[in-house]
Amino acid sequence: MRKILFTLLAVLFAAPCVRAADAAASLDFYKKQSLTLSAQLSREERAFAKTLANGIGTWVKQNPKNASVPEALLLQARLYVRAEDYDRALVTLFKLRKMYPTTDLALLNPLMADAVLAVNSKNREEATALFTAPLPEDAKTPAQRQAQALYALSKLPGRSLYEPAAEAFEEFFAANDDYKETDIVELWYGDLHRSNGNYLAAISQYKKAGELYPKTPYRAASLRLIGDIYADNLKDTANAMGTYTQVLREFPGSSETGIVYKHMAILDENNKQYDSALINYDKAISLLGVTPAAYEAYQGKADVYVKTKNYADAYQTLHKMATVFSANEKLSTEALMKAAELARKQMRDQAKYAQSLEKALLAHPQSAKAPELMYELGRAYEQQKNTTQAIAVYRKLVLSRPTDKWASRAQGRLSRLEK
Repeated sequence: MRKILFTLLAVLFAAPCVRAADAAASLDFYKKQSLTLSAQLSREERAFAKTLANGIGTWVKQNPKNASVPEALLLQARLYVRAEDYDRALVTLFKLRKMYPTTDLALLNPLMADAVLAVNSKNREEATALFTAPLPEDAKTPAQRQAQALYALSKLPGRSLYEPAAEAFEEFFAANDDYKETDIVELWYGDLHRSNGNYLAAISQYKKAGELYPKTPYRAASLRLIGDIYADNLKDTANAMGTYTQVLREFPGSSETGIVYKHMAILDENNKQYDSALINYDKAISLLGVTPAAYEAYQGKADVYVKTKNYADAYQTLHKMATVFSANEKLSTEALMKAAELARKQMRDQAKYAQSLEKALLAHPQSAKAPELMYELGRAYEQQKNTTQAIAVYRKLVLSRPTDKWASRAQGRLSRLEK
């Protein structure tokens, strides 16, 4: 009896070693098989490369804690690229980059250059930026790092990328059933559906995130996102307004309230209910502070004034935008340039046109737009028959930015004015 007990214990202790040896042997098998591929793959070899890559994926699932997982994922990505399955290559690369952030980017970037073809052309720069972005400081566990890969994938539309990205989400849920932050990953899964045009699936996913996690802090967000799909994608104003109203009723103090008012204002504006739009834009502005959403609300309010031909209020709104966002050179300058254009075209007021340009230059004299603003200010002074000030502005532009294209134009204006 004692002999049998010792034998059982020996087997139990030896079993992990046997499995480890099997795992190493299996990975070595895939490595050796990958070396049999020729430099230029035929159709049959591409199919073989994809099969090998799929096999490595199974190996990773079977050995998630094996120290060779990063090496396996790298080989898998290479095989998918060689098979011209760029969609699965991209998913693999994001997993590798986020889950094992110390992996040498010099090994990954050449593969990413091919894999990014899986993404819609207008989103490829964003894909590269998400790929190279460092992990958030709180992404410390393997599950948190894997979730960050899913977050990146949720932002990238691609017709054929959609399926492998969705599979990556499902694999995450199956492998991490005790993950404490699953609610936000569920929302990201909804984003993936939405970015790929599967709007009903996105609505269902957002409902799941809000209803199956009673303690989630994202219930208001999930409901608001459903409203956004009705409003922006399905063009269903009635359901959109109903959903937004539900957010306001059930979550009156949530951070989503300001966004909801902004989106309700957009719906009002699109339906030419301009008085209601202005009220909702003002509510949004009062709640959103100095955020990109607040800037959009100011812009929406100015647009409504323009549509109702209330140009004076539109002009004042744009100037207020510039003041509120004065710390942001780009947004502040953009608002004042819009005000200047409004003054010149709709109001036909050269004085207000010049005032907007002057304010922009005074706030950000070294901005990238400064040469253009100086040139246009000189032209405004010319229109007002203020030749002395026009010459002074043109000279300052020529001296301060001699190589800029606007300085060249200013020199031409100077030559005419100083004859």
